[in-house]
Amino acid sequence: MRDRRGPAPATADPRRGYLRLMHAEVRAGTLPMSTPREAAGLQAVQLVRAATGGDLDAFEELIRRMQRRVYGFSFQHLRDLDEAQDLTQEIFVKLYRNLDRFDQARPFEPWFWKLAANTAINYRRKRVPTPTDRSADDTAAPPAQAQHDPALVDALAELDPSYRLPLLLHYYADLSLEQVAMSLNLTIPAIKSRLHRARALLRNALAESAEAR
Repeated sequence: MRDRRGPAPATADPRRGYLRLMHAEVRAGTLPMSTPREAAGLQAVQLVRAATGGDLDAFEELIRRMQRRVYGFSFQHLRDLDEAQDLTQEIFVKLYRNLDRFDQARPFEPWFWKLAANTAINYRRKRVPTPTDRSADDTAAPPAQAQHDPALVDALAELDPSYRLPLLLHYYADLSLEQVAMSLNLTIPAIKSRLHRARALLRNALAESAEAR
């Protein structure tokens, strides 16, 4: 039996729940499947096209290529390992369920990150407030983020979402200004203004943190 598990950004694989759901649909004969080798050789746009047609292996390969960026985005938005995994799973579930709405004549990433940003906003609105005295294991950064200054990470977490999301999409998801603007339904000047304001707020927060030490 072939191992279909992809590399996980954290100790638990956040894909298990929704991949189990999709495997059930495959067993029911509702989804076609390619081979993993075929999926791995496809370009991103081809993966999207194949996944839109219901190819499970293409969708898994798409997840494998994007999951680290999505998990990093989720963690920086929520600052909680378990919730970041939940949000990552929710984003990919939303992607799977909305693939048929993607216009293949348009770029995929702005459409995807708009979906991810909206999912993150809704998730944060619905989340139950957690105690402030969480254990160190709960608040520790994932390996990919461990090199960041804790003061910077904390300051980023305190930003209003209207400033934090453009910052995360531009610097953590590595989207261009145009892609960020498309993802958030804003103009490029508006994104530049929010990024400028976000950086100023972070500088102020870091300066205050340094003075408090």
